[in-house]
Amino acid sequence: MAIQYSFPEGFLWGSGSSAFQVEGECRNHDFYDWALQGKIKDGTNPVDAVHFWKYFKKDIGLMKKMNHSTARIGLEWARIEPDKWACDDSVLDHYREILKEMKAQGISPMVTLHHFSNPMWLSSQGGWTSPKVVKYYIRFVKKAVRYLGDLVDVWITINEPSVYATAAYLFGEFPPGKKSVRKTFRVMKNMADAHVAAYHVIHEIYTQKLWGTPKVGIAKHLRTFDPYNTKNPLDHLSARLAKRYFNDYFLKRINRKSNTLDIFGLNYYSGDLVKFPLKLLGRQNLPKNKLGWDIYPEGLYRILDEYYFRYGCPVYITENGTCDDNDELRPSFILDHVYQLHRAMEHGVDIAGYYHWSTLDNFELVDGLMSRFGLVHVDHEHPERKRTLKTSGKMYADIAGSNGITEKIVEDYVPEWRP
Repeated sequence: MAIQYSFPEGFLWGSGSSAFQVEGECRNHDFYDWALQGKIKDGTNPVDAVHFWKYFKKDIGLMKKMNHSTARIGLEWARIEPDKWACDDSVLDHYREILKEMKAQGISPMVTLHHFSNPMWLSSQGGWTSPKVVKYYIRFVKKAVRYLGDLVDVWITINEPSVYATAAYLFGEFPPGKKSVRKTFRVMKNMADAHVAAYHVIHEIYTQKLWGTPKVGIAKHLRTFDPYNTKNPLDHLSARLAKRYFNDYFLKRINRKSNTLDIFGLNYYSGDLVKFPLKLLGRQNLPKNKLGWDIYPEGLYRILDEYYFRYGCPVYITENGTCDDNDELRPSFILDHVYQLHRAMEHGVDIAGYYHWSTLDNFELVDGLMSRFGLVHVDHEHPERKRTLKTSGKMYADIAGSNGITEKIVEDYVPEWRP
């Protein structure tokens, strides 16, 4: 039987990035300061990133070459407001040029307003634990949306709030490196309040400007949490608690009074087995990527099947990818996960688009430049960070161009692949 998994007309194919992970040259945010403190594993610094800020036309050209109909980029708050009382209009002008170039190439922009990094002036006042952070964030949102909104099709208010809160304030891996359960929940509460306020502000601005109706959502990292020992009630309890606080706490909080999601942005990478009290373990029978994460495509189907029917708004897969230096795993990874999308859609899940993480080998958070997630290889030693389309990038271009997985794509790239 021939392999053919076709997607609906108008399905969006793209890839994603965050501002500080690709732009380079910015010294005003807390991840730059984190690098100066020696907290990046490979000793690199986001100031060097891959210089999308400079080479955006070249990179958007690569998106076009990969048949992208959409792409997700970020705005760097620390560039736009380099200090508490300053707004740099030249930065907003540059973002307009990036967005115009995307539009000119037929690529629909999805724009993220907060993706982990924070201005240093905000960090010095307590960052996302500050009682004033929502006010400051909304001031930034108003400036950005008024200046750029006519060029933006989808807004993501906050990326992975649960990841940010736990990494920065529970495990101490992200700046500011605090370890406090109380502060972790305060950050999630403030981020939830910030999203709700931003949702309404963005809609108000579009109404005032007669720009039509915006699509506004979040990018929520969701994982499957299963008991390590299915016969142990304590492992069942631990799995339920992990799911309640990592997956569901933020979502329930933003929708307590009214729905504030026009779209549901889903970031999916893997799932966990949970052993009492809260030890997260992998499945021994699954392949692992370079970072030791399970490759578990079935989990994507499970998450889609649960959360779409709970929230009922169109789903955008805002991140999905794997760390793989030599492109040995990524082609199969993409096929496996795109197949699970198709399977979920056949079951009635409304999925509007898929954004592979990431477009380029970027600055991968506290790993630095050593962990590669891109469809495009970046030579970090080259003075202009030479870009080369990977085999997975070529395959992804064929998937996007064919609007699905075909027999020929499988034969050309992963002939042994079967769903």
